[in-house]
Amino acid sequence: MTQQTRKERRKDTAPFTAAVFCLALCAPLPLHAAPLPADNPLARQFAYCAGRLSAEAQHHDDREIFALKQAMQALLDALIPPEATPAYEDLRIAGHVAQSTLLSVSRFSFDEEEATRAKALAEEKMRQCRGMLLGG
Repeated sequence: MTQQTRKERRKDTAPFTAAVFCLALCAPLPLHAAPLPADNPLARQFAYCAGRLSAEAQHHDDREIFALKQAMQALLDALIPPEATPAYEDLRIAGHVAQSTLLSVSRFSFDEEEATRAKALAEEKMRQCRGMLLGG
């Protein structure tokens, strides 16, 4: 193929190439739905409690508490659409962190009053979470 022929060929395909490029830029991009917010109050409580129970099970290495955590997670999963899972996972993690903090303060604080308050609050949160489950 000669040099002249290649140039002519490029000229012939230039409009086609430009059209394809334009279509690629102008075509709508696939839309991904934004994650749903965690706006169901009952599901929010299930998520927080699943996290709190997870922290308790980890802290005490207790199979009974772990089973309660799994039951709470199952209730949460049944209640929310899959698209909302990330928002509720954030709440579950927040519950885990909050309970872990209370447990750490109750165990390691040098201030006895602070440790007592943290222990009482951690126990109260567990009573509330257990109360949400039948047989808890």
